Amino acid sequence: MSTKPSRPVAMLARMAMTACATLIVLPASAAAIGATAQAVQVASSAQLVLDVAARPGKLMLWITRTRDHTPVSGAGNVAVRLDGHAVKVSAQQDDYVIATDGLHGGKQPIEVIVAHDGIRELLSGTVTLPSAPSTLETLQKHSGWAWWVLNIAVLLLAFRMISRKKKPS
Repeated sequence: MSTKPSRPVAMLARMAMTACATLIVLPASAAAIGATAQAVQVASSAQLVLDVAARPGKLMLWITRTRDHTPVSGAGNVAVRLDGHAVKVSAQQDDYVIATDGLHGGKQPIEVIVAHDGIRELLSGTVTLPSAPSTLETLQKHSGWAWWVLNIAVLLLAFRMISRKKKPS
């Protein structure tokens, strides 16, 4: 008796594994391609303007000087409190990024303390964070794929059991 699977069984198994891989990859790639939010002016003062864009999983901040629209940059120049809690800010070229994973969606008060030109300035306003879907919502959204994978797996097992040759006694 041979334990090597027949060609149709191996082909169906590869198709099932591809469907499972697609199920796992789709939510992540859809979120990565996802929304391109527009920057919104949240706060301004006589010297600075704060623009914010909320994207899935992160909040982008742009701080520019009012007089010449040059960006305020530097890793230690900005401290942010979101909904009353200090959050970690990573400085990139001309913008600052805040990871919003684990934060509640909806309107949140934001306070940004900016050190520039020898002074510290507070900019405060309100931002709207996108609500992140929970794991249960993601699974429910893609439950059709899960049922297809389960059905194919059951068919593969049934086909394997039926195609197995019984040893004559």
